[in-house]
Amino acid sequence: MIKLVDLTYHSHLKYTRPGQVMENHAPALAFAPYLKDRLDFMFVKHASFEQHTFIDDIPYHFFRGGNKFWSLSLKTHRFIKKVKPDIILVQGLVFPIQVMFLRLFCGKKIKLIIQHHGELPSTGVKGRLQKIACNMADAFFFTSAGNTTIWKKKNILGHDAHVMEVLEASTSFKPIDKHTSKIYTGITGDTNFIWVGHFNANKDPLTVIAGFEQYIKVKPSARLYMIYQTESLLDLVKKKLALNPALFNAVVLVGKIANEDMPYWFSAADFYLSGSHKEGSGYALLEAMACGCIPIVTAIPSYQKITCGGEYGFLYPVADAHSLANTLISLEKVNRKKLAEEVLAHFSQNLSFKTIADDMVKICSQLMAK
Repeated sequence: MIKLVDLTYHSHLKYTRPGQVMENHAPALAFAPYLKDRLDFMFVKHASFEQHTFIDDIPYHFFRGGNKFWSLSLKTHRFIKKVKPDIILVQGLVFPIQVMFLRLFCGKKIKLIIQHHGELPSTGVKGRLQKIACNMADAFFFTSAGNTTIWKKKNILGHDAHVMEVLEASTSFKPIDKHTSKIYTGITGDTNFIWVGHFNANKDPLTVIAGFEQYIKVKPSARLYMIYQTESLLDLVKKKLALNPALFNAVVLVGKIANEDMPYWFSAADFYLSGSHKEGSGYALLEAMACGCIPIVTAIPSYQKITCGGEYGFLYPVADAHSLANTLISLEKVNRKKLAEEVLAHFSQNLSFKTIADDMVKICSQLMAK
């Protein structure tokens, strides 16, 4: 059986016990049980403590570490070398020093994969080191091959790099009865949209609101519920809403919602809206689709991949409020029930934790066969 080590160099220094990792990072970890009896698999992570344990029958090995660019844990690398993995999957392209040391310490026989998580290339010396580290890797995981463009443009990732599309995360959310969800959330009406994210420039709530403002001239009964964690653009959002009484009534600033309550919100809403300029994958998008909420999102690479080029939802250009408005207006022709069912089926078949595990098993087998 192929032995795979999933290695994270970033140190979660705020964690004091292993269970906190699963509690806070389940979307990126819950694929592991689907690898049982298919790969000899383990996690190696860094935190403020050292411990070797099992969570859901999966071995987790924690080592003390730091988050400085040059931080290295000899103990971690000795352990990895001792377990003799066939493949090491490193989480993130922002640890070039560590990857270079890993390759030199463990040798050329081990297959080395690096997984992208939305990070951007560095410049200067760090960028040059990233290029050296990438040249030492055998393969790369990206949610969408389109996310490699900037890495290749900066000449950090070679144009012939072995890139495979693998989701970095999924969700265990399930749809809840719409009537029940509407009662629970207080959502009313028959055309409801939900937006989830940080009120910042990348999530671009102002473009979403501007597009929605044009739409409610045609569909004044529509409602947009905005759930947000950070408030850097909140004052601008409120000023925008205050200028138009109809918009003020149509947009509900919900604020922060507990994660366990989010399936109710996604199930109560009909459509999920996003204005993101870039995403490594799209956690909220995946959660929405898992609940049958139809996506209307920007045409960035990861969203194109997740929605199959808009087959399971709708795509519009980044920062284009007019195109968004036209997309929203066209929804009157859509069979919502049918499309929602297709979105759910697509998620189950192509975007689940099992899908991630299946892809990893297939790729590992291919790498070892070379």
